[in-house]
Amino acid sequence: MTSRARSLALALPLLAALAAPAAAQEMTGPAGGYLRSEWAVEPAPGGRAHVVGYLYNRNIKDAANVWLRVDRVAPDGTVAGSYRRRVVGDVLSGGRSLFDVPVGEPTATYRVSVETLDWVKECR
Repeated sequence: MTSRARSLALALPLLAALAAPAAAQEMTGPAGGYLRSEWAVEPAPGGRAHVVGYLYNRNIKDAANVWLRVDRVAPDGTVAGSYRRRVVGDVLSGGRSLFDVPVGEPTATYRVSVETLDWVKECR
């Protein structure tokens, strides 16, 4: 095995361990199953992290004033902490919007949900 192949063989498991798995989930509650999220936990300087992802809108109406709640889930399934953030702009019908929620620990387990939103059908 060449030194280049050996270095690659050693680096791949490390890179796989550092990459946070992306989560996808259907939104319930006020989102009514019309919003779907895809997100990942990204480490940030200082030991903190961000939950970063997209909200996809399958409704014929636009989602406005969307507030997200990101729960830190403890190993026993209880909520150990919550973070709230407003999605900037509307999530247009058939479109997607980016979100970024600062959270605490990069290695914790998180769950993203829509706390509140307004469905609008007119152009704003």
